[in-house]
Amino acid sequence: MYLNRIALAAFLAASVSVFSTSTYADDVLVPVDISANIIESTIPGGTVFHDSKPLFGVTADPLQSAELLHLSDTGVNGSGRSTNISGAFASSLAESDGNGGVGVSQLIFGPAADPTQDAIRKLVAQSLWTHTFLYNGPAAHDLLHLNIPTLQVGLLGVPPRRTGISASETAEADARVDAVITHSDGSMIQGIFEFGVSEFERQIPSGKDLLNIADKQILEHPNPLLFTPHLTFNGDDFNPSFSLAPVSLDLDLGIIQPGDTMSWVYTLTAEGSTRGFERGYFAFVGDPFSGDVPSGNLKETLVSSPTSPTPEASSFSLMLLGLAGLLLWRWPKS
Repeated sequence: MYLNRIALAAFLAASVSVFSTSTYADDVLVPVDISANIIESTIPGGTVFHDSKPLFGVTADPLQSAELLHLSDTGVNGSGRSTNISGAFASSLAESDGNGGVGVSQLIFGPAADPTQDAIRKLVAQSLWTHTFLYNGPAAHDLLHLNIPTLQVGLLGVPPRRTGISASETAEADARVDAVITHSDGSMIQGIFEFGVSEFERQIPSGKDLLNIADKQILEHPNPLLFTPHLTFNGDDFNPSFSLAPVSLDLDLGIIQPGDTMSWVYTLTAEGSTRGFERGYFAFVGDPFSGDVPSGNLKETLVSSPTSPTPEASSFSLMLLGLAGLLLWRWPKS
């Protein structure tokens, strides 16, 4: 479910800072908050495991890391990655220089949970970077530079025909930015950017049986994106996987005025679900066990702009959604 996180507002407020030129460059030490998060759940049943490791007010130098690794007691790692880990797992890494990654992998040969129930098991890993600051300089565009690493999703064991409905296997990898500008009069403007890929089973009636195929969807906001995603397929219909090539881009979070407060959250999410019985999934954004993205992958810069009540368009502007309340921290369905 999507939760309105009052706690996130406090999480953001903990890192308030004042500046007038640029932030998060290697030579400008401005505190941000980072967090690694993991949850495992069953449906029905609820949460099996949940852990979060936040670090507040960190800087790029010295480098600090929030890192979690959860080994599930159900299933194995069938992703072909992280081969030193045999069991199903979820991992999250967020580093103060902007490097990070998330990954989940779970292949279950028996039931996903209580054998007396037709249950689905789900793993979610998230890494977050958050920044909130009060701005006292002249009107300026707030630009956030991102290097988003490779996004990969895969389903394991997609039988071509089924005798009953069983489309429970999913895998999703996603990078997202949520931003809120709060004006001095208390009004707010919210913007979002999203880039990801989702894979899921689709079942089509065919005589007495169901054709069972893997389908995919590129997650994009604004839709369409103002760059062309590069998607590749591994060509294996029984263990299909898709990858989105890494991208480098600049997001215009909007024009901030003197007295405005800017808050943004950059989130990487990997998640998947399975009913088990020789079927599973994996999803990765980058590599949660090592840094595989270039330096400067998360940098915020202010660019002078004429005073204007409305943000100007740019090649990677966030779509403005009007007045908004608190930031939403996307915590997936449990």
